[in-house]
Parts: sequence; structure tokens; C-alpha cells
Amino acid sequence: MLDMKALAQTVTRGNPDVLGVMVVDGEGGVHASESTSPDVMTAAVAMVVPLCELLDRTATELGCGEIACTVVEGRAASIALADVDGFRSVLVVGASGAAPGALRADSMWLAERLRDPQLTRGWAS
Repeated sequence: MLDMKALAQTVTRGNPDVLGVMVVDGEGGVHASESTSPDVMTAAVAMVVPLCELLDRTATELGCGEIACTVVEGRAASIALADVDGFRSVLVVGASGAAPGALRADSMWLAERLRDPQLTRGWAS
């Protein structure tokens, strides 16, 4: 059985387009992290909670339902966020030029794996 850290490493290993992967809760707590760029990941954690709150509120107001995944594409990096369980999100940070669809697919793949009760049993609610 893989744990959260091993799953994060699976996404980053041998993938130069991925700067880092983390699992973050709605309070900014990091449950797993794998990164080649700690400074970028620190900044990403600072923005993920307010971004998720904004996206959830906007989606609700527009009648879209809960956010499953989103990609924010910047000039220097891109970020894919995927919901795990309504409180925790997977964050995949991609290097400049990384394919947004690939980052989205990585985040969705990891979020799906993290819904496995064997992995989430130890998480506090």
C-alpha cells in the first residue's frame, strides 16, 4: 500500500514539468509534500486556501456545484488544484511551459488515489 508521500513522489519522479505536489487542508495544513522548489511551494500553500474558498463560493453562486479541479496558468508557473474530500486538496505546481492538461490530470489522479479509505484513515476530520 502506498502512502500520501509515496503517491506525491510518483507524480514528481522523472517529471521535470512538475515543481512540486502537496496535499493541503482547508486550514493550510500540509499533509504531504514533495518538491524540487521549496520557495514556490511555500507561496503556493499561502494562496491555496483563499483560492479554494473563492472558487467554491463562485461555483456555488453560478450553480456549477462543487469544484472538482481547476488550473491556474501563470507566466512563470501553473498550478492545478483537485478536491480530495471537500476539505483537502491536491496541489500540483508546474514549471513554465508545463502542459496545463497534464498538470490537471496529475492532480485528479492523485486526488482519486487519496480517496482510498486505507490512506485517509489517519486523517483528522
